[in-house]
Amino acid sequence: MPTAEPAIIDVRAETPDIASITSVDPSSFTSYKVGGLVRHSSAENDNQLARRDCAQSAILTWGDDDTGGEGILITNGGTEYYGFYVYANSCDSVPYKYIWIAGGATEYISLYAGFQGRITRGTDAMNLAGVPQLLGTWFEFSWDGAGVIWGDVSLIRGCDGGVLMWSTDGSGAWKGFTQDILANAPVGAWAVKPDGTWVLAPTEGPTADVITLNYELSAVGAEYVFVDDSHGSPVISSNNGRFGVYFDPGTI
Repeated sequence: MPTAEPAIIDVRAETPDIASITSVDPSSFTSYKVGGLVRHSSAENDNQLARRDCAQSAILTWGDDDTGGEGILITNGGTEYYGFYVYANSCDSVPYKYIWIAGGATEYISLYAGFQGRITRGTDAMNLAGVPQLLGTWFEFSWDGAGVIWGDVSLIRGCDGGVLMWSTDGSGAWKGFTQDILANAPVGAWAVKPDGTWVLAPTEGPTADVITLNYELSAVGAEYVFVDDSHGSPVISSNNGRFGVYFDPGTI
């Protein structure tokens, strides 16, 4: 965590009502396999995206000015400060921006037009070290040319805790989960972060684990998260260009 904390904690929005958000019947809103979302896996093969210069150093914010435009409202569901790291697609070594949020607080973060990327939990020691830190739960999102934001929660690269996301355009759309699925995960479903923290293993790629895949399909479900690229329709959109996202304490 940066040593220079703000003198006053500015909570930008009320704590979201998680029970109310998840009470909306998923059949009442539209879900997509991909929709307009540009995900990390597809961006890796897109030469135009790959030509974007990646950040050489990350921008620290304690919360950006919210003028009602496109952006993300991030809630820290824990009781202590946590760091959240924003990566542009195809730029895995250095975050574009990062934010530390007080426990129970919600802060707004703005990004450049057409941004495509993800937000993950993390620490400065790991995520600002200049090497990719892919292991963990991803909140993926991107804006299309009309300013609509698309997103999902992905466990493909691992799981270090629950993430819940929702549209703020009145549609009631939501995806993700808040239940603790790490507590009862089976032996063989685990992987370790560089700092020694144990999390659920990736479900695709060279270290993919079928035990993890099957467990997450039953514990969460493919309609709520990407457990792999073959199951479900866990993508939603928000026509006003804004998502809310709640990170439970997880494990870092």
